[in-house]
Amino acid sequence: MKEPARVERLDEATLSGLESVLRSACGMVLAPSVRPSLGTALNRAAESQGLPTADFLQRLLARDTAAVEAFIGYAVIGETYFFRHPEQLRELARMAPSHPGPFLVWSAGCASGEEPYSIAMTLLAAGLSPESIRVVGTDVSGRALERARQATYSPWSVRRMEPELERRFLTIRPESVGVPPEVRARVEFRRHNLVTDPPPVSGAQAVFCRNVLIYFPAEVIPSVLERLVRALAPGGWLFLAPAEVPFAKGMGLEEREVEGMPVLCKPVPGEPRPTPRAARSAPLRVLAPRAPTSPLRRVQTPSRATPASQEPAPVAPPVAQAIRGDPAMTHPSQAAPGTPAAGSLEQALAAARAGQFDVAEEFARLAARELSPEAYLLLAMVAEGREDVQGAVAAVRKALYLEPQLAIAHAMLVALYGRLGQPEEAERARRNALRALEGLDDEHVLRGVEAMTVGGLRRALVPGVRMGKSGAR
Repeated sequence: MKEPARVERLDEATLSGLESVLRSACGMVLAPSVRPSLGTALNRAAESQGLPTADFLQRLLARDTAAVEAFIGYAVIGETYFFRHPEQLRELARMAPSHPGPFLVWSAGCASGEEPYSIAMTLLAAGLSPESIRVVGTDVSGRALERARQATYSPWSVRRMEPELERRFLTIRPESVGVPPEVRARVEFRRHNLVTDPPPVSGAQAVFCRNVLIYFPAEVIPSVLERLVRALAPGGWLFLAPAEVPFAKGMGLEEREVEGMPVLCKPVPGEPRPTPRAARSAPLRVLAPRAPTSPLRRVQTPSRATPASQEPAPVAPPVAQAIRGDPAMTHPSQAAPGTPAAGSLEQALAAARAGQFDVAEEFARLAARELSPEAYLLLAMVAEGREDVQGAVAAVRKALYLEPQLAIAHAMLVALYGRLGQPEEAERARRNALRALEGLDDEHVLRGVEAMTVGGLRRALVPGVRMGKSGAR
């Protein structure tokens, strides 16, 4: 049987047409780095329909419903894993047992299902009765939802999951892991478009929509947030990625801080708004960090001869020691409205080099509003320079929300977790940094706020090596 003809390269007009299809169908705007992948998505979608790519493309641009749905399934890429952002799940576990009756959670933009299953596991581990738990996972991609319903994943999907939870809630096979019926029964999946469809639930105690809003154009975000808030019961919690929390300004939500991360709460009518405070999650025993002893872990634990607590981690220098200089700069209060992130970031770096860390922080926060990962890295360096190590960790993690493969950010966490006396987390971050470097030439200059080559960072990540003030080059 002759294979359908494929298209190797797409011209600018075709790429723009495909982007228009995505925007009109689900409101999404792809980052420039993702744009080249549309050709691959087009070929795979055409193959799934048994059509030559040229014929499928013609149907797609004509907005044929079946073609659009097939294309979305391959073009909308959701990278996720079990127990992503565990501090938010710990907060869910802390507040859930105090709620009487059924407990409803909506996981919006759930991709292949790891998040809603993690939510169900969290609630079960918190002691809620199985019958009271209902988690609704939604996504615009029917292909992703089909995979979610199959509930079979690779070991990479559980890289952040604690061993005790793995043993309790997963079926471990040689090359895969499965979600058992006990958990699957608590989760249902629905096809849903966040831009065009009304909320699929109402009266939810919590709504999770993390790392989704960043894919929408600015004019679409408020209406999506309005749907998320409308789905919440009074007193319900909205969990966004930290970098997305600023989008919710003006929505009438209360902001709390949980383990250095912001979460939002829908006020109860008639109740006085509480004074903002940092909520302290009391983590469940099963969610507490521990050594990675699971057979699914590819991270090797330190040998008995060298205790983890004695393993020196690569140390990234505080910004006060790492950056020097004294260029002229504009104060943030004088910055023109709508100053591009790149300009704000340059001003922040200039201020940091001059030792003006308050000014650097203000400019970095301006750049962070434009979802610049580098801005959050600089905020982390400023925080570390002030000995606020927890704040530095929180800022680096926000950078990783935006760019999960940012090797410099993972490397910064190695040093920060080392300072916090958390060797298991430091080792995990080191491994993640090395994975992010895989396939890159040693001379390649990495993205970040300080110049460092791939080879230099690889050498710095060798256990026992400490990074110099300006990094290896």
